Amino acid sequence: MPRNLRYTRDGHRIKYFMARSRLSAGLEASGSDPLYKQVEKRILECLVDGEWKPGDQLPTEAQLAERFGVAVFTIRAGIVELVAANILVRKQGKGTFVARHSRSRQRYQFSHIHDEAGTQVLPTRDLISFTKEAARAQDRARFQLPRTTRAQVYRLRMLSKVAGETIATLEIVLPVSLFATLSAAAVRSAQENLYAAYQDECGVNVIRVEEHVHAGLSTVAQAKVLGLPPDSPVLRIERVAFTYQNLPVEHRVRVFDGSRFHYRAAEGSL
Repeated sequence: MPRNLRYTRDGHRIKYFMARSRLSAGLEASGSDPLYKQVEKRILECLVDGEWKPGDQLPTEAQLAERFGVAVFTIRAGIVELVAANILVRKQGKGTFVARHSRSRQRYQFSHIHDEAGTQVLPTRDLISFTKEAARAQDRARFQLPRTTRAQVYRLRMLSKVAGETIATLEIVLPVSLFATLSAAAVRSAQENLYAAYQDECGVNVIRVEEHVHAGLSTVAQAKVLGLPPDSPVLRIERVAFTYQNLPVEHRVRVFDGSRFHYRAAEGSL
């Protein structure tokens, strides 16, 4: 169980918790981590605890230095690490803010699907079903849900479309304990960025994703939806999205026609 999570008696995750005394205590000069790394961890603990929410401005570097009992340059070094990870954002002349997902600016930020001509595919989503059900064994393991409770998940089934043509199936699984206030209406209205809906509706901020790409053959249901012959080659992209403290909060699987689409991710630059 993650050390910063508190559970109710029935085991449902209800909130992140961290004692204020620990957040305001000074850092350990003789600790195993450098002081700037300790600053980074303390700020993350504040974010987990909900002290600063997406879009909020952090205290000044001088105020944080006084709070944690270190020099301003140590605070600055810790903040630089979090800015590089896109968890915090610096605004010239204004200060440092908690990063938030924009419903337009980050559209398709994590999309790496391209067609045969090499053009990035920018589909819309058509929500087919939004159901609540008991968590399966793999859901409990993935989301670190207690095994002794009746943990539940939301299961969203969608179709990805371009110009009205269905090009992919999409299934998303979310732990109800973190997304209790999410609605089908909110999902339908978040075409540009579903992570912005998670943030605005539920206070869950996705800070990174991890994807695995697989080649396979279509199931009968997938072939029917995608208009393919049985056992056609498909591209299966499995994604897990994480919030602070490396906590997984979303699992999604997209399936594309493997003869028409490919996955491309570019890293680095000259």
